[in-house]
Amino acid sequence: MTNDISSLRRPSQDEKAASAAAPESLAWFAPPPILDEGYWRLVRSGFNLRPGWTFLNHGTLGPTPLAVTAAYHASIDELAQDPGSNPRDRIQSVRNRLAQFVNVDPGEVSLTRSTTEGMNIFAHGLDWKPDDEVIIGTHEHFGGLQPFQTLRDRFGIKIVTINSPVSPATNDQIVAAYATALTPRTRLIVVSHVNYVTGLRAPIQELADLAHRNGLLISVDGAQSFGVLPLDLRKSDVDHYAGSGQKWFLAGTGTGFSYIKRELHDRVWPTSGYHDLNAAHDNPYAGQRYERVGQKNVPSLLAIGAAVDLHATIGSENVAGRVAELATRLRRGLKTVPGVRLWTGDEPALTAGLTTFSAIGITSSDLVESLRKDFQIVIRPIQHAEVDAVRVSTHFFNSAEDIDHLISAVSSITGC
Repeated sequence: MTNDISSLRRPSQDEKAASAAAPESLAWFAPPPILDEGYWRLVRSGFNLRPGWTFLNHGTLGPTPLAVTAAYHASIDELAQDPGSNPRDRIQSVRNRLAQFVNVDPGEVSLTRSTTEGMNIFAHGLDWKPDDEVIIGTHEHFGGLQPFQTLRDRFGIKIVTINSPVSPATNDQIVAAYATALTPRTRLIVVSHVNYVTGLRAPIQELADLAHRNGLLISVDGAQSFGVLPLDLRKSDVDHYAGSGQKWFLAGTGTGFSYIKRELHDRVWPTSGYHDLNAAHDNPYAGQRYERVGQKNVPSLLAIGAAVDLHATIGSENVAGRVAELATRLRRGLKTVPGVRLWTGDEPALTAGLTTFSAIGITSSDLVESLRKDFQIVIRPIQHAEVDAVRVSTHFFNSAEDIDHLISAVSSITGC
């Protein structure tokens, strides 16, 4: 396997002229038969990252590929030149492609501005009674927790908090933590597909089975999984799934989606607009009624489509494999550094692209600042519940050199 980027087939000049095969086009990302380091370096050149810096914080805000920014700017230019143009059909095309990407019906997809918006749509759309219970883990993001805090104060529902497992050995341990919290008053399980604190990957299909066996619903926060893991929401059988475009999916800020199973549409009220029950059953784009917030940022919506096409071009399985490869390299390397504690486990089925660790005697804020100032490495601190650590996000366009640079830098800072 060669690392020589020149060994990859580059488009000819005629092909470039015909298809605009450049970092700004999807043709640039078409994978060869063998995905070696040369290919991933070529992919990296399709991003406009700051030279000399190692960016490993995609779980907060991922960089936008040139192919996506080109689509975004083209939309801005088009609307500036012809404000009367109607992008409705193109927006529906984005919805169709996104629905196909996660294997659901287009009528079950709402185009949103964030995961948080998607979590609120579902939480506030349900009818609640006093003492209804919601099960949620201690490591859930505030975007998934706060809607239920509002519902608690407004309607008197009860939030049942379970201790989120740290580095469990099996999926059964995760499912058991939720199962033991069930009561006759439980109505909903809320869980992150990939936890933003420790990077734990939850078995959402098994949790959906648990919920449905007990007559419950399940809502999944997909902020740290959408754009990392291949998603088959039909197979997983979750009732609701919210994802963000600005993180791993690389669609830019103010983008996201919310999936609500069509069978539940007559039970989930819109948070704005009109609850038309006929639309719930007859409209092929019924999910639109959960996104009626007035005029949207059309270029951002169309950028979602460009990001879908980019991920589809590379291949979801290829993206997931590359992310897992780099994350595994990082965790193995950090284990060799004395004084480092990993909060993220080793089991591939229970992890994704996030790795959380702490260094004995060094606060998370100090470690992040030292890495930024002295080594030009960008990661983020995580301070939540019992965790005071730092979090690393490894994406498909990062390199083995990026990972090794971080491991070496941590070793230097810890004095080991």
